[in-house]
Amino acid sequence: MKALWLQRGIVGLAWLAFGLCARADTVTNWKTFTDPAGRYSILMPGDPQHQASDSPSSGGKPASHSNLYMVGENGNIYMAGSTLYDSTTNMEVERELAANRDNFNQGISAQTTSQQRLKFAGYPALKFKSSSPQANFSALVVLNGTHCYMVVAAYRTADEPPEVGRFFQSYKLISP
Repeated sequence: MKALWLQRGIVGLAWLAFGLCARADTVTNWKTFTDPAGRYSILMPGDPQHQASDSPSSGGKPASHSNLYMVGENGNIYMAGSTLYDSTTNMEVERELAANRDNFNQGISAQTTSQQRLKFAGYPALKFKSSSPQANFSALVVLNGTHCYMVVAAYRTADEPPEVGRFFQSYKLISP
């Protein structure tokens, strides 16, 4: 299964990366964003744009609802989102974590440069970094049953900027 929000988010990511973020924004007022359902919170450098999508069950894929929040600052892009699958879906943890990583990389023509399987707030998670000719990416995928959460930062520098670390360190699951 794919986190469907990710497919739509990649389009948004590309749009932001090569449109909005081509200019150097001066937004420095980081503030806590909590998704409207109260599932997670994270610091973002501005008010994020929201994309939502619903996918009906078809071809063996379960129904899902996705929300993606994105904001760009100083050439970097910050995204946080969730995909909630039908509650009867049987999620195979390792396959789902790997599929999220692989689908993300495929959508942006990137290659994984490092990865670490871990627990995040007690839930199975995969932290990975990827690189493409356009940008470098840091990502975290967290699974809680049929809820999939993903946080991504895109940046054009070789090393991860300090703001990216701040972004990931602030991520908290509240009521997953």
